[in-house]
Amino acid sequence: MWSRHTQDTILALIFSVWLGVYGEHEQGTLLTVNDVASYLNVPFNVKDRDVFHITTEEYLLALTDLTEELARLAVNSVTLGDYQRPLQISKFVKDLHAGFQILNLKNDILRRKSDAIKYNVSGALPAESRRY
Repeated sequence: MWSRHTQDTILALIFSVWLGVYGEHEQGTLLTVNDVASYLNVPFNVKDRDVFHITTEEYLLALTDLTEELARLAVNSVTLGDYQRPLQISKFVKDLHAGFQILNLKNDILRRKSDAIKYNVSGALPAESRRY
């Protein structure tokens, strides 16, 4: 019932930290699922009792959403004359995509969304070459 809202909250947190506008992390830092749980003061992957918690699936789906936001940011950065950020985004999304390829995803929605990361990689790449 709360899964999509939880994913959106996780996305907002990891995107804010990645941008360097929240927390004490360097720009470009990816929060682990345990970091997210700690920030939100919510347990992670509780199976022995019925309580609100963050699941691995919610975290991974938030990461796929993050790549979509970063692809948009790459294009907007070039438009604003920031040519370094798309390079940083491209490397980060490529690394994230490589991590997803290692996983043996059986969940249909998660597998489809992780497959979409490669399109977000290609969306960030053209932004690297849009210097005028």
